[in-house]
Amino acid sequence: MSEGTTVDLLILRLIHIGVGAFWVGAVFTNVLFLQPAAAALGPDGGRFMFRLIRHGRFPMAILGSAILTVVSGIVLLWMTTDGLDIARLLAANRLGFTVGGIAAILTFAVGSLYVFPRTERLAELMGAVMTEQRPPSGDEQATLMRLRTELLRAGWVTVVGLAIAVVAMATGRYWGVVLG
Repeated sequence: MSEGTTVDLLILRLIHIGVGAFWVGAVFTNVLFLQPAAAALGPDGGRFMFRLIRHGRFPMAILGSAILTVVSGIVLLWMTTDGLDIARLLAANRLGFTVGGIAAILTFAVGSLYVFPRTERLAELMGAVMTEQRPPSGDEQATLMRLRTELLRAGWVTVVGLAIAVVAMATGRYWGVVLG
């Protein structure tokens, strides 16, 4: 392996692990701590979450970190498996990284295609109600409750998916010893 390739791999790993740590930490913090605390606070919790979503740009930070993590991971796999060669991807010494990568990609799909749009819709609806300084109408309240329920369920899916990805990748180099 050339020196340039080694440096490229090092930089990609730093990006992948560093930004991935933010992605995982942000999702876990949101699902395990922020959402339950906001729910316990009632309307004040809703205002806090609105501020975090709309003005704190928390969902954008999570989505951006997820994109960087997944793209850098795919490039890393590409570089270390001769262009995603299936035999190399399924080799015992790389299988943990492959399983982790698949879990991360599926979790990213859930987050970007399901969670993110619902979070944006929730923020739109909450913003309209807060701007007009009125309680939500019956239909708005039903929509808010539906979105919160969907986001809670999807949040747990992302926590499980990211936990699988982290455990598989953290132990990936040892799978060859166990499976080999």
